[in-house]
Amino acid sequence: MENDNQQAVFFAEKDKILFVDDDPVNTEHFVLSFEEEYDIITATSGEEALEIFHRQPEISVVISDQRMDGMTGVELLSTIYARHPDTVRIIITGYVDVSDIIDAINRGHIYQYVLKPWDIVQLRLILEQATQTWRLTRENQQLADALREKNRLLEEANIQLTNSETRLRNLSGNLLHAREDEQKRIALELHDELGQSLAALKLQIRVIEQEQASAAPSSREELVIRLQELRNAIAEIIENVRRLSKNLSPVIIDDLGLDSAIEYLVDQFTDLYNIQCLRKGPAAGVIFPPRFHLHIYRLLQEALNNCGKHSGATMVELVIQPEDDCAILIIKDNGRGFSKKEVLAIPVKERGIGLTVMTERAKMMSGTIAVHTAPGQGTEIIFTLPNTHAGTDGKPGQHG
Repeated sequence: MENDNQQAVFFAEKDKILFVDDDPVNTEHFVLSFEEEYDIITATSGEEALEIFHRQPEISVVISDQRMDGMTGVELLSTIYARHPDTVRIIITGYVDVSDIIDAINRGHIYQYVLKPWDIVQLRLILEQATQTWRLTRENQQLADALREKNRLLEEANIQLTNSETRLRNLSGNLLHAREDEQKRIALELHDELGQSLAALKLQIRVIEQEQASAAPSSREELVIRLQELRNAIAEIIENVRRLSKNLSPVIIDDLGLDSAIEYLVDQFTDLYNIQCLRKGPAAGVIFPPRFHLHIYRLLQEALNNCGKHSGATMVELVIQPEDDCAILIIKDNGRGFSKKEVLAIPVKERGIGLTVMTERAKMMSGTIAVHTAPGQGTEIIFTLPNTHAGTDGKPGQHG
């Protein structure tokens, strides 16, 4: 609509016509004849006309006498054509010389030639057609420019779409491998921990059965000790099952809330990697709405796992910063850091998916992720999420 309004205003203005003639009588006659219809600019020589063009390039039509002192009309119009090809060029000549007319058409790309003395009615018709031609040329040029811009934007969108499809394929492939790796890890834990623990428990029960069936049964005290050992083994198995269950699906979030789940996660991280973890800021459950809690937990879980496995850090800070229009979650360690260029140089298929998964989770919450790191300077991961302060009723605030 704005472009349409601009074009309407543009077309409502008078078209500029440059009349070039060294005869003041012809100039005055032309101005008196057409000044009500057009914005008339006059020049007495080709050199003056070019100076005017330099100052006022938006000229629709130039009408030039052929024979003038200095630069001829053909020379002027050919120069104008080279600099402003959209301007319509008309030449006036008092000599019916076919060679001059052909030369004018060929050199100056003349739209029309007019013989002296020119007829007002005929010239008015020529000017109407010339200005309409200029308008259509300009409009076509604007449409062509707009089309080129839209094509450029479409090409950029196609490139982005192609890149997104490539990233999605890579992510899908990496997620498939990650799922297989996770299943292997769970299978190993089930085999190595639960399987062997249950086998040992079975063996202990078998020993007790054999002793009770023997000619010299164990004393009551020995039986109580053996049963206590069985209870301890069962308790350890139960704890292992709970740990596996919590890692697969952190039900503690539903039972005790996000902050208790984070506390449990941090305690596990500290025990496993011997890395001190310091928390700063308000309670996460107050800042983030329930629909984000699992995502927040998984973000922290992935970030802490990466830190424990790769950073060599001794200290990690978890910081929550509520802002007016967003909430910021920061995981910062004092580890070895890494070079982003070296990571980007690794083929996509060979990279880990930790950062990719965290990026996708941030997108699910309409947030962003930024990673600041360098060799020897630790790593800082910053998640910026939309404003999620809870409302007065305890429910997540509504944000448009």
